[in-house]
Amino acid sequence: MLLQFSVNNYRSIKDTLTFSMLAAYKEEANRFKEGKYDLLTAAVLYGANASGKSNVLRAMAFMRNMVLNKEKVMQSTDTLPHDPFRLSTATQEASSSFEMVFLIEGVKYRYGFEADTTTVYSEWLFENASGRKEAKLFYRDDAEEHYVNSARFKEGVGSFDAPNAKIKISKNRLFLWQCDQNDGEIAKKILGWFKNFNLIDGLDHRGYVNYTMKMMEKPLFKEEIIKLVKTADIGIEDISMQTEDVPAEVLEKMPLPDKLKEEIMKDGGMQSVVLNTYHKVYDDDHKEVGKMTFDLDDEESIGTQKFFKMSAPIINTLQEGKILLIDELDASLHPVLTQHLIRLFNDPKINTKNAQLIFATHDTNLLKPRLFRRDQIWFCEKDRFGATDIYSLARLKGVRQNDDFEKHYIQGKYGAIPYLGKFEF
Repeated sequence: MLLQFSVNNYRSIKDTLTFSMLAAYKEEANRFKEGKYDLLTAAVLYGANASGKSNVLRAMAFMRNMVLNKEKVMQSTDTLPHDPFRLSTATQEASSSFEMVFLIEGVKYRYGFEADTTTVYSEWLFENASGRKEAKLFYRDDAEEHYVNSARFKEGVGSFDAPNAKIKISKNRLFLWQCDQNDGEIAKKILGWFKNFNLIDGLDHRGYVNYTMKMMEKPLFKEEIIKLVKTADIGIEDISMQTEDVPAEVLEKMPLPDKLKEEIMKDGGMQSVVLNTYHKVYDDDHKEVGKMTFDLDDEESIGTQKFFKMSAPIINTLQEGKILLIDELDASLHPVLTQHLIRLFNDPKINTKNAQLIFATHDTNLLKPRLFRRDQIWFCEKDRFGATDIYSLARLKGVRQNDDFEKHYIQGKYGAIPYLGKFEF
């Protein structure tokens, strides 16, 4: 479970900003208890175009990818990913920092690092199992002495030069990676937690359609997908996945190297996957007489395609208690469908594993007290220097839970809306 995330100097984010999934109120709705912490099931980000909503989500995904070493940094000459705030001379060449606070099996961890393209300048890991005081597991900083807790973080002791207070590691590597390679128990838990932290782009179906098709191969999971799609009232009764051989003449025209084409033909050729949907057919007396097959990608609406392709990551997140980030959740979806997906996470009878949803949207129809608490609603806006800031509706004074959030937001009472100039010919 995610408690808090902090970042600075990343894309449109200049100064440190902090996003929290800790409940600010004792209201029972849309929260769950984990130990002594009251956590939110979902949170939404609002703001004008180019205000930085997507960058807040991308910053979380960036940290995830860094922790999981998605760039495959292996050698000392390999570069690290780095995307600083470029609208200030003070930050263009500066390092960026990321920190995540989260729970694993009831234990709170606080992990973070500061890095640029060549160097990890600092890295830290704290643990709080008692709920009272944090214990420092390890700490490294170029300007200070390093530290490894020999009693509580034994997996890091072998890489720690105690007499010189120095962790022995290449400057472009995270110490967490090294501890994982040493079969460290805590490091493996933390990497496992970050694997359960995923981002999908609501504007690009290609980012997750392969996962959905893969899950369609599992009969039980396929049943869950069809159940969810049928609840959306889009007329689909069933979905099937079929493979078809790609004709040799079509393969020949593909912009692929000749050698690769030869290898594909030797392996039996290429296959394409077709997703079909099935709708009921009725006679003149409105009696069902059969089913009609449609090609999902060619004959269904963009919204239907998106709802289906998002179904697998959403179901998997709910089943396994993961964290899902969705940018532009509402794109191509009717507001009622978007609300339907949000309610899956807010419903304790469905969200039994305490999964969390964090998404960005422009759909003000969602700003309803019956759907969101004040502490679930966040706003993004840029200052006049182009830097993003975020704040929760819970921080604004005088806002009551039964207020008309949508009306007041459109009126500009909460900020985070575009201020339009006048255009004339």
